Amino acid sequence: MTTRTYAGHATALRHWPGGPGRALLVHCSLAHSGAWKGVAAHLAETHDCRAFDLPGHGRSGPWDRRGVYQDTVCAQMREMIAEWEAPVDLIGHSFGATAALRVAATAPELVRRLVLIEPVFFTVAYQADPAFREAQMQETSEVEEGFRTGDYRRAAIAFLSDWGGGQPWESLTAEQQEGFTEQMKLVEAVFVTNNGDPDGMLAGGLVARLQAPTLLIDGGASPEASHRIVAALDALIPDTHLVTVPGAGHMVPITHADTVGPLVTDFLT
Repeated sequence: MTTRTYAGHATALRHWPGGPGRALLVHCSLAHSGAWKGVAAHLAETHDCRAFDLPGHGRSGPWDRRGVYQDTVCAQMREMIAEWEAPVDLIGHSFGATAALRVAATAPELVRRLVLIEPVFFTVAYQADPAFREAQMQETSEVEEGFRTGDYRRAAIAFLSDWGGGQPWESLTAEQQEGFTEQMKLVEAVFVTNNGDPDGMLAGGLVARLQAPTLLIDGGASPEASHRIVAALDALIPDTHLVTVPGAGHMVPITHADTVGPLVTDFLT
């Protein structure tokens, strides 16, 4: 790995050589760029793959808590892509997919094709079905309650239960538990964009005019919100292909890399 500065942040970069295509992969909250190892292995013959650790994750520097977290990540991505030679194929998972969608919508010249795996852009699901938003708002989740009270350990336990890879909290080491608890502050920081409309992507019709062909992937055993989000994007984006991986949960690109990898490779070639 190497470290460079993007958008003013020390950023750890990972590289899987290949070619001739170029793919930038953006990981989910609480993970790091190594999470893409399995998918990148399937892309080796067709793509040179790069990934980076989000601020406050992996070996990247901490987030300075200035401004909006997703704004910082998108600024990093734009700099990386422009430096690398645009356009590239952009692949994102969970929060990483929300940032990938935003970059593709606001800077279409940077993105050739787009892969969104379980994007947590709740706003698009709420727009498609206001009743679903109302139902969600009436339920105070354990995660939100943890944020409200400053109990980030409680928030981490609940978050990983719904959006993790299925590993019980009790099976994690004390160091892992401490790390996830601290990183929940970053999950809290992305709520504003996961549940908002940055750059007016929806209100301004940017997503509805998205130019990049888009592959949407979710897991058959994922939370209901995941299915609603990809369904809403499938209906909104002009050129899409939606695939549900049977039996998979939210961490599908890690737990089912041998299914996701070929799907992504076929779509990008």
